[in-house]
Amino acid sequence: MLPKVANHLIHHTSRAVIAVQNQTGHTLRNVLQLQSSTGPSTAVTGWGSSVSSSGNAHSGPGPSKFHTSSRLHTTPTGPPLSASQVRERVEKLCAFRAPSAQPRSQNAIADASSDASLLVRSGFGTYATLINTLTDRDYENYEAVRRAEARLRRRRRAAVDENVEDEEKRIASLRGDSHFASAFALFQTAAVNPHSKFPLHIYNKLLRSCAIHSNADAARAVYAHLEKRSDINPDVQTFISLIATYASSKDVQSAENTFQQFKDASRLERVQWSFDGIGNIASAQTLQHRQRAAQMAIWNEMLAAYFRCGQPSDALGLIEQMMDSTGGDMIGATDVPPPSAATFTRAISGFCQLGDVPTALTWFERMLLQQESMTTDPYEPTPVPRRPDQSTWTTMFDALADDGMVAELNRLFMRWLDFAPKDGSSVLSDHRDTVLAANLRFLDTRADLQEAKALELLEFLSDHVLPWTVDSIHFTFHRETSRVLSGRLVMQYWNRGYADRALDLAERIASRQLQVLQYGDSQEAFNSSRTQSRIEGTRRFVADLATNILSSKAAGIPLAHLLSLSGLLADVGGLHSVAFTDACLNAYALQRNNPALSLSTRQWEALLDVILSADADAAASLNTLVDDLLQHAVDITRFSEHAKGQLVRSLSSSDVNSVRLLAQLGEPFASRYAELQRAEHPPSIASAQSFDTPASWDDTPATPITPVSGRIDNAHSHLVGEFFPGGNKAAVLTAYQHFKDGADKGVYPRPIVVARLISALGRLGETDKIRDIYHAAQDVLASLEKSKQWQTSGWFLIEDHMVIGLAHAGDFEAAHVHKQRILQHGGVPSADAYGALILNVKDTTDDTSNAMALYQESQRFGVVPNIFMYNTVISKLAKARKADYALQLFQQMKVRNVQPTSVTYGAVIAACCRVGDATSAELLFQEMTTEPTFKPRVPPYNTMMQLYTHTKPDRDRVLYYYNALREANVQPTAHTYKLLIDAYGCIEPVELRAMQKVFEDLVADRNVSVQGTHWAALINAWGCVQKDLDQALKIFDSIATHPTTNPHGPPMPDAVVYEALINTLVTVRRMDLVPGFLDRMRSSGVHMTAYIANLLIKGYASVGEIERSREIFESLQDPQEGVAALHNHTPHQNKSQATMLVPADAPVYREPSTWEAMVRAELGIGERDRAVVLLQRLQARMFPPAVYQRISGIMLDEFVSPWAATDASSAAPSFS
Repeated sequence: MLPKVANHLIHHTSRAVIAVQNQTGHTLRNVLQLQSSTGPSTAVTGWGSSVSSSGNAHSGPGPSKFHTSSRLHTTPTGPPLSASQVRERVEKLCAFRAPSAQPRSQNAIADASSDASLLVRSGFGTYATLINTLTDRDYENYEAVRRAEARLRRRRRAAVDENVEDEEKRIASLRGDSHFASAFALFQTAAVNPHSKFPLHIYNKLLRSCAIHSNADAARAVYAHLEKRSDINPDVQTFISLIATYASSKDVQSAENTFQQFKDASRLERVQWSFDGIGNIASAQTLQHRQRAAQMAIWNEMLAAYFRCGQPSDALGLIEQMMDSTGGDMIGATDVPPPSAATFTRAISGFCQLGDVPTALTWFERMLLQQESMTTDPYEPTPVPRRPDQSTWTTMFDALADDGMVAELNRLFMRWLDFAPKDGSSVLSDHRDTVLAANLRFLDTRADLQEAKALELLEFLSDHVLPWTVDSIHFTFHRETSRVLSGRLVMQYWNRGYADRALDLAERIASRQLQVLQYGDSQEAFNSSRTQSRIEGTRRFVADLATNILSSKAAGIPLAHLLSLSGLLADVGGLHSVAFTDACLNAYALQRNNPALSLSTRQWEALLDVILSADADAAASLNTLVDDLLQHAVDITRFSEHAKGQLVRSLSSSDVNSVRLLAQLGEPFASRYAELQRAEHPPSIASAQSFDTPASWDDTPATPITPVSGRIDNAHSHLVGEFFPGGNKAAVLTAYQHFKDGADKGVYPRPIVVARLISALGRLGETDKIRDIYHAAQDVLASLEKSKQWQTSGWFLIEDHMVIGLAHAGDFEAAHVHKQRILQHGGVPSADAYGALILNVKDTTDDTSNAMALYQESQRFGVVPNIFMYNTVISKLAKARKADYALQLFQQMKVRNVQPTSVTYGAVIAACCRVGDATSAELLFQEMTTEPTFKPRVPPYNTMMQLYTHTKPDRDRVLYYYNALREANVQPTAHTYKLLIDAYGCIEPVELRAMQKVFEDLVADRNVSVQGTHWAALINAWGCVQKDLDQALKIFDSIATHPTTNPHGPPMPDAVVYEALINTLVTVRRMDLVPGFLDRMRSSGVHMTAYIANLLIKGYASVGEIERSREIFESLQDPQEGVAALHNHTPHQNKSQATMLVPADAPVYREPSTWEAMVRAELGIGERDRAVVLLQRLQARMFPPAVYQRISGIMLDEFVSPWAATDASSAAPSFS
């Protein structure tokens, strides 16, 4: 019988482990071996048996396995664990858990140490940790779905269709995760063993997931296992989760049975008085108070179960029992608890769920009649109901809105406005959105509604539902629903013929949004990103309103109304659309000759803005405007300083009417007007800059903005911004030229267009052009002087993109200067800025540490990483072989709902490959290819091919991933062909014909050029692997005349090919041939690299010529401290080598591997003292500790050879 049980366990464990691996995307190997890594005891298999560490037992990487001779033990076989060992193992098991924002229940926290210690001793720690993690993930998904569904309901209620499909896909994706299935599979596997034990919080978390998934059968299995335990009692949370599970399955009989089981357990004192959330209850400080709160919690859960099962009468009977309770504050274990605020809230929610909203409203209004205000303690006994709390108001509002009971909803909302401040609560934005949405739907659908009643409703919404206080920072337009509903309210006025009221309301709404932003900034309630999102929301509110008004009646809109809208756009920093500008100019042309035309000063200013933003013929329109300003005797001295500045910059200094108009402003225009009148001939045309503009018209802060002339033009913004997104080099340079042409005329695009152009030029390395634009950008910012908020926002935007552009251009120091400016002025660089800085950390001795320092700085400042920033950080970690940290960030992305891209997967896969974790790499690759958004890219395929070519040689797996690449219609790169050559030429059994066929395919592929790496791979296969020097030399000599070699291109053979050839000469002990080839290399203009020097050091040391090794080592130079060695690396894959030419006589700088080669050479001949001196010199160079430790570790070897400790085929990776 015993072997059958063991086989059953093995089978189900493997299935569960695979499921967990697929869910977490992380290797399970580390967890399964945690317990074997802390002491002499053997690896724990999961339920108490052990696997010997000697003989044929499993060892090395990979999951722990059963040996055929192992037996199932009921007790550990090793010596007892010490307290320190237990603590260490507990910490390692807990470390596997992914970070979570969900709080743990107090009882789980209180017993965590003892539970974990017991688990480690009994051998169930791995299962408990995995189940705990998976159920937590399951609950987090449930909460995310719940929040997403609530958002979706609000959006649909507000008739907001944008992004609804994306939200639905996200919900479907979250529901598709099978964390619970994996957790339950693990539980079933462990439960087969009769000695299996878990702490109570594991059972409770499994039952919580059962309730989430309405899985009554699983709940029964979990509870049955718990019931068999004589050493542990269930707690109240256990019964609450069971009742919730049966209620969600509509099994009221089982729920009642569970409720009765709880009562029986209470009578027998076989229940613990704790449940989730009890630690947050102020009154639950003593055992009696906890017992009372726990009793109330489970009675309330049974009450909710009756409602969910459609039995309200039984629910009311339960409430009657509670209201008849005589227990008071202190109740016994078997007493009926009195009701609490939560009881009545559950009843109202229950009636709403059943669709019986009138009954819920009756209960709610009875609660409103009470004198006692709401309580913050949901389990404080209240035989007489208190007033509802905020969540109950929310429930009632939602139910009334969805049921179309608008009159009752409006009446309740007015009462909530009165009660909220009295009860120390606040009216939420969601409440206002709900009332707005219900009323607007009512207005849209009731065609028979009398106009007076409609106007009454509109006035109610405007005066009472929309907030007008500034100190409340709720209801701002970063919320799309609030913005759309406010716009619909304005359009109700407009469509019903109340145009003036509509525009007045729109102006009040926009003004309040701006005032809230100012107040929030003064109170430091918003960070820069939040401020920007609210600014953009306000702009979109006005822009959408303008679009909707034009759509409602494109013709016949009075000019005054259009200009009021234009002024509103200017107030919020918005731009005029082409359609809006055309509508304004058409209305102006039609109505300007109307004697009744009467515009306010603000409307004349708005007309000036419209004309200046027009696509064409601005000069003619300006002349017309000047004539009309003079004809209507408009006093331009009443214009704002911003408008005066626009007039000065825009009008011609030689046009008589223009100067006559400007003469109202005083000197120097009055003198100029007199001069023009006296002149017999008009003077030559001069620019507006011929006059000194009063400083007050461009009075901008000395820091960070300087006073200059210029204006933002909508059409010019579109023209310059055409390169974005995805513009190529020609498009970006064309945009730059457009920018320069406009700047010469004092016309500029919006700050966002300027910022994008800066970062795009940075990617092209055009630092001079970046600085030109940055200087001109100050004109753009100065033109926003009227709106300080937009000016400040634009300044931060441009500084942020200067960080991005300069980082991409390689001017790291200048990028950090702009980063410091942002920080000094109270802002924080964006995730894109930090991502660019991290991406471009290069050419240092410790790129990864420097990159991680930037990442950690961003986290201290609260920057939320985006996909670009995550990709750059993970890529840096992958290159440094820090796979654990890379995987941790990968999991963090998923927790934060940042969707990984193919680049992300490629970086994480590369991290696993670099540390040889093939299992995790394969799982991640499979996960990547099954993602709905997966777009095949070549790097992940190449990475997997390289893993099985060099790290874990397996030609079948190399070809598997190559075939997968071709099936995905991905074009092979130069590196792909190089890996195939290595796979056939280095992995035994070597297939030279197949290798030659790959090379022929490469030559025939017009999309890929033959590079030095390919020739090097061929030479390596023939020379180092086959030891055929003649064939290697034949290939080397054929390169210069091969049809694929460009005689006008870079020298070929290049340094990589010479490295492969010299490696062959070292391998076959033909150092006598080396000088001749070194001479050929120098004469052909090829620069020697440190890697060639490494081979020479090894080669001469191996033939006893140590002095020549020393000469070569000392002939090399050290790079500047902290800077990586130059000229040693060739371009990757398909990048052109033309940009990488290095003079043959340029210095050769040592790499860390050069020091290692020399240390090995000295130790190989027994010169330990010389090796110590080398290590002292190395330490003085301030290399990263890991580099020094790796090289100094050679001293510990009993025997050190100058030859690498691997076979010849291992040389291949150095050519990639």
